[in-house]
Amino acid sequence: MRQRWLVIESEARKESDLKQLEKLLTKKYTHAQCQLRKLCQQEFACAEDPFNPAKLLESQLPFHQLACKD
Repeated sequence: MRQRWLVIESEARKESDLKQLEKLLTKKYTHAQCQLRKLCQQEFACAEDPFNPAKLLESQLPFHQLACKD
């Protein structure tokens, strides 16, 4: 069976998709800030201790990366 496909792009659909993406990113950013704030409030025995929980947190954040600041 032979098929023909037609792809139609619309500016309204594009704007709607971008608005949904922006809303999702804002939600994920807020969640990431909350999780990072919780991590920062913890007390650690030495300077190396927070790296493993930070790496674990970063692996759970698909849209964000954590960077070490001196």
